[in-house]
Amino acid sequence: PVAVALLLGAVIASTDPATLVPVFRQIKIKERVAQTVMSESAFNDATGAILTFTLLAVITGSGEFSVGAALKDLFWQSLIGIGAGVLLGYAAAFVIAHERYDFLVEYAPLVTLMAVMGAYLAADNLQASGFMAVFVFGIVLGNKDVFGFRMEDAEAKQLDDFVLITAFVMRVFIFVLLGSQVDFALIREHWAGALAIVAVFMLVARPITVFACALPDRRARWTFKEMLFMCWTRETGVIPGALAGMLVGMNAPGAKLIASVTFIAILLTILVQATTTRWLAKKLDLLA
Repeated sequence: PVAVALLLGAVIASTDPATLVPVFRQIKIKERVAQTVMSESAFNDATGAILTFTLLAVITGSGEFSVGAALKDLFWQSLIGIGAGVLLGYAAAFVIAHERYDFLVEYAPLVTLMAVMGAYLAADNLQASGFMAVFVFGIVLGNKDVFGFRMEDAEAKQLDDFVLITAFVMRVFIFVLLGSQVDFALIREHWAGALAIVAVFMLVARPITVFACALPDRRARWTFKEMLFMCWTRETGVIPGALAGMLVGMNAPGAKLIASVTFIAILLTILVQATTTRWLAKKLDLLA
């Protein structure tokens, strides 16, 4: 059904910073390309989550669809989510890294964890995107130097290690959740269609999107090689996995099928695209 197809598209459309960041830590790509790809993937994660639940509300009959209403909802959820993320991110940075008022610097990991939860819940209670709030929180905290906040090297390393370990554990849990919802009978029945969907995402939809967005950007002056590299870096990962698991838990229409296709998309994009990133970057002369 068209409704299920749209929901599936919304779930697996976003790319995955949780996969891209570790890849770019190991493979040194030209900075502007790496930062652009990571930033885009993080922003479209939150947008994909908002789009998924907007469509779900329409499909289940708890909302009415119109382009104007959908855009207004997207704008509202993003705006409130960004506001909550900025506010809590700044507050957390203030109490752990301010020159005079960093009285909680010794508890930086705990403060970060509580503030992240606060940002998500604040946005969620305001009917906005908790995903966007948490993402923006990370941007603010990760760029606290811009606001004049500094941490000692040892404390900064402790916080960085905490974030990396927590992110790793959460990724494991999400993939375990997705794996537990995969129906192998459905995969056997629909494997050809699932492979076709993933092929379209990788080889058709992604290149069209990249060139449509990057070509008009005269200021950045993206080269053909840079755009080609961005076309290939579209790994599917944590957020699509989490969304698919949540849809199954909510018994959404076509949820089992969506989870199965999402599983195949994650598997193929990570196995095929993530493993060939270094080779492609070298071929395109984009290694730093």
